[in-house]
Amino acid sequence: MKIRKHLTRWLLPIAIIAATLEISPYVLAPAILKHKFSRRDAKADLKVEGTKLQDNENQESAAPGEYLGDHILHPYLGFVSIPRSDYNEFCLPGTNPLTKKSDDTIHLVITGGSVAKDMYKAAGQRIIQNLQHSEKFSGKQFDIVVFALGGFKQPQQLMALNYFTALGGHYDIVINLDGFNEIVLPYSDNLPFSVFPSYPRHWNIYSRKKLDSRVELLMGKQAVLKSRIEENRIFMASSLLKYSNFALFIWRVAAFKRTGDLAALEPMIRKAIESSESDYQSTGIKTTVRDTLEFMKEQAEFWARSSLLMAKMAESEGFGYYHFLQPNQYVEGSKVLTREELEIAYESNDFNYKDAVRMGYPLLREQGRDLIAQGENFVDLTDLFIHEKRSVYSDKCCHFNQLGYEMIADRICESILKKQNPQ
Repeated sequence: MKIRKHLTRWLLPIAIIAATLEISPYVLAPAILKHKFSRRDAKADLKVEGTKLQDNENQESAAPGEYLGDHILHPYLGFVSIPRSDYNEFCLPGTNPLTKKSDDTIHLVITGGSVAKDMYKAAGQRIIQNLQHSEKFSGKQFDIVVFALGGFKQPQQLMALNYFTALGGHYDIVINLDGFNEIVLPYSDNLPFSVFPSYPRHWNIYSRKKLDSRVELLMGKQAVLKSRIEENRIFMASSLLKYSNFALFIWRVAAFKRTGDLAALEPMIRKAIESSESDYQSTGIKTTVRDTLEFMKEQAEFWARSSLLMAKMAESEGFGYYHFLQPNQYVEGSKVLTREELEIAYESNDFNYKDAVRMGYPLLREQGRDLIAQGENFVDLTDLFIHEKRSVYSDKCCHFNQLGYEMIADRICESILKKQNPQ
């Protein structure tokens, strides 16, 4: 009896403390992480190899994709990922792109920038399941090929499709989800450094034959931070601590701090590169702009022409091509943002991404209407969330939470199936 009393005396306070700790992330997360705590999202992040950028005030320079140290030069695609265990031998997500024609397998390509890449990770299986519901694809296996990385913009999608087709790849469906990078990155990343707008993002940095010591030091710091973030992720993913809300919260707070430090290094690298000597290899035709609106029109037209070439390739090669303009929170009237989105996914101060979207997206939408008139399978998704009351945006750039990617994937599949089975 005495033992039971002692146990009761100690177990009750311990249980109360444990319960308080397990509940505390739901209270503390909005103040510390600037968004609500989600056990599902935290556990999903544990499965993602590599650094996931969290929202922070320095995110602007890195938001559309991976960090500079994550990419290496490619002679035709501009850049690809550094070798990673979860990427294929061509250093891209998804299966090997050199797929062969098969009667029982649909080879589906997802191309675009980081939003397209993240949609593949978040909703790739959902796309397969949605399409398999159609009689046309019933009983078919699906193989997903990905021509998408953070910062990819036209003509990188066009070049990738041409390159891998020339190497012998066969594709049945090509989904191109883009538009944001094409209108924003020439303005925010190329123009300030006089880099020709159609060149890949950060070409002035990627193309350097030799980085100076300042840049090497900063990129070394990036590598160390990324390594520590990944080591902690691997530890948590393999530990029983992953079943604890509080442990997941502490891990996310530490990751949040380190990813903030990581993002803060990006503008420092850009500034160091900016002050170093440049040449034609790094800039191409040096570009200066007097009329910003005219510059935006040229980028929108370039985006549309690149897509038309992909559509013409689809005609000649016999695959279905479906082009989608991705939504963005800075498109006026496209969504009533939730309180959470206003905190983590909207920049109310000066922000060149926001400025580019406000100027450029009306031009993209206009070009999109012309693409439809010319017979292209184009769908403008900018109004997809106009009646959605839940949060779908996850950062101040252009990315989405799980719900957002699932809604985009569902709308894409709906469009494909409608074209495949016209009434």
